[in-house]
Amino acid sequence: MADEPFIDPALGLTLVGHRSLADRTGPVSICIPAHNEAETITEVVSEARRAIGMLGADGEVIVAASACTDETVTLARAAGARVVEAGKGKGNAVKAALSEATGTVVATVDGDFRYFGSEPIAATLLRPIMAGIVDATIADLYWRPLYPQMWLYGFLAPLAGRIFPEMLSKVGATPWSGQRAAVRSLWPADLPDGFTVDLTLNLAWNDAQARVRPVPVDDWVNPQRPKPELLRQEFDIITAHGVTKGRILPGEVESLSSWFTQTQHRMATYRPDVDDVEEFEQMLLREGIRSIWPPDGTG
Repeated sequence: MADEPFIDPALGLTLVGHRSLADRTGPVSICIPAHNEAETITEVVSEARRAIGMLGADGEVIVAASACTDETVTLARAAGARVVEAGKGKGNAVKAALSEATGTVVATVDGDFRYFGSEPIAATLLRPIMAGIVDATIADLYWRPLYPQMWLYGFLAPLAGRIFPEMLSKVGATPWSGQRAAVRSLWPADLPDGFTVDLTLNLAWNDAQARVRPVPVDDWVNPQRPKPELLRQEFDIITAHGVTKGRILPGEVESLSSWFTQTQHRMATYRPDVDDVEEFEQMLLREGIRSIWPPDGTG
């Protein structure tokens, strides 16, 4: 239209006809938080070491044994990892490993994570960073349609879409994944002790305005352990961070808390033998977006 301003899409930039990115050549650290993972730790460590070899990089594999009472420590050392002891809690394990890591690029792979791709998942995550393409990667896990991704469609996408919309494209379809990598400077020392560590990293990397990208990966499996208290903890972290960053007002948290209760009730209506997975996901997303905004559309 005549009254619309012209915006130059190139913004005056001089385009170059050659590769301008620089490879990163420093050592890598692959950190493996583990709590009683004797059944899988040998495989996970071996795959991490194989990843370093495939990348042709100097590197180390560190297992952070989080209050382990089984043979995790012995098996990890036998497989070639350096082991550090950590208090109970995934965040404590990640912090303990980071405190010992010497790499200029760091990846984390959960100690119970079994991956069935053609190369170790750490190699897939580290390669774009080593090539200088991005600063951080998060595994965009192949999600078999066994049950709906309630956390993503019912919770994170609507809530982050309201408060931190720019973050959604950076973290992909499985932003809860502990399989991730980043340059060393993006790993903060101040992290929570428990399972909210991955969400906290997402927020920190978003704050840093880093080049964070999801990386599609192959089939996988790990134990599904119920964490009924985690969703509320993550809600509190996101909304508190939103207030701190000026994205929402303190008075809005109460109404968002009511929304959170509603979305939990919607999630609880899923009937595995009746409901279609994809349709249920879309219902959660549609209702989550519709109900998170005030009726007058302001906010």
